[in-house]
Amino acid sequence: MLYENADPYLLHEPGGTLDVTEARYTALDDTRVSVTGSVWRESNDYTVKLEGARVAGYQTVVLATLRDPHYVAHAQAWADDIVAKCTAKALDRTGASADDFTVEIRMIGQNSVLGALETKTGTPVEIGALGLVTAKTHALAAEIGKLLNPYLLHHPLTVEEEVPTFAFPFSPAEIDRGAVYEFCLNHVMRLNDPMEAFTLEVVNA
Repeated sequence: MLYENADPYLLHEPGGTLDVTEARYTALDDTRVSVTGSVWRESNDYTVKLEGARVAGYQTVVLATLRDPHYVAHAQAWADDIVAKCTAKALDRTGASADDFTVEIRMIGQNSVLGALETKTGTPVEIGALGLVTAKTHALAAEIGKLLNPYLLHHPLTVEEEVPTFAFPFSPAEIDRGAVYEFCLNHVMRLNDPMEAFTLEVVNA
């Protein structure tokens, strides 16, 4: 009821709606649950479930690893500075607008799963910096990925520090992911006839 569903109590499906407003969930043991009180409300309309995805952009990724304790301890500040500088350079050099692309760095091993919702803390020995460039075209993503490369390899925390060198696990460092997609449609479609939206093709081999 919570997965890709707008209402946690009403699940619209072809043929009707599952109503769990009055449902009760009782644990029978460590592996079994008894569910009572749910109601199936049949519909007079014939419906089918329609889901869809669309291209959200094209992506280039770059992965670097940090082991210097100074940079591991200040990895997020380092990443934030790179994103700001690389974004500004991409805007200046590519002619793209701010709506055409995004640059992210996700710290693998530090809040990479839950982000700002993370509550646990620790002191890692090393940390991975995953650069994600998502753009409207494949060419733009690849170009900005190349702009991001030297930042992930040599960007210092402050201008007073020596230029560091970090590790790329691959060469070339930029990895083309191609098109990336986002979920865009979750709909129950009403039909006058069950085959109204479909065609059948029979192949005799």
